[in-house]
Amino acid sequence: MARPYVVPNPIDRGAAEIGATLVNPIGKKLKTRVEVKYELLVFEEFFGNRNPVEMEIGCGKGKFLLDRAEENPGTNFIGIDRIGKWMKRRKDRAERNAMPNIRFMRAEARAFLTEAVPPGSLSIIHLYFPDPWPKRRHHTRRVMSGDFLRLLHSRLVPGGLLEIATDHVDYNEAMKKTIAAAAELWDNVRETRNERIVGGMNKTNYELKFEAEGKPLYYTELVKK
Repeated sequence: MARPYVVPNPIDRGAAEIGATLVNPIGKKLKTRVEVKYELLVFEEFFGNRNPVEMEIGCGKGKFLLDRAEENPGTNFIGIDRIGKWMKRRKDRAERNAMPNIRFMRAEARAFLTEAVPPGSLSIIHLYFPDPWPKRRHHTRRVMSGDFLRLLHSRLVPGGLLEIATDHVDYNEAMKKTIAAAAELWDNVRETRNERIVGGMNKTNYELKFEAEGKPLYYTELVKK
């Protein structure tokens, strides 16, 4: 059995393989499952400054985050996604433009947040258009559970923001119930429809696609106590 591998620099390198195929190798089918571990990040050392850090979970092609990083050079940004191939274009652009305030990584969100992100270290977490898994038998696969919401809360600074968006009305209602069950964690919860709360005109690829199709978009912002 392959021994666990600790990723020395999970932002730049992603998961590296040692003696076996990775759990989620870019562009390849799975062969052997390998336990991947992440080192705890010290953001001040990693970015070389004490600027606020924002993270986008499921950043996809990285459009939203890269645009936001360009407009906010005094903030550091991390984008993670389970599939790495879509991030390469934005990663290359950030490197060409010498943008030291943004990093992209292929990573599983729950493990990365638990192992690599220090508690109370993120100013904003962006979670936009996660897979709604619409069939009832698949609802347990949805990322937004009570446990995951508490994990996100624990990684935010006091007064930090959790920004959520979905185009799926049933998933939106389910998330509202999950949030209501943990109401004691939040100072304020704001909800809008078809009105982005944070990010101005910066939007994700899915967001632009759904807008063009005329779908209703549901936004929620939570402020940590």
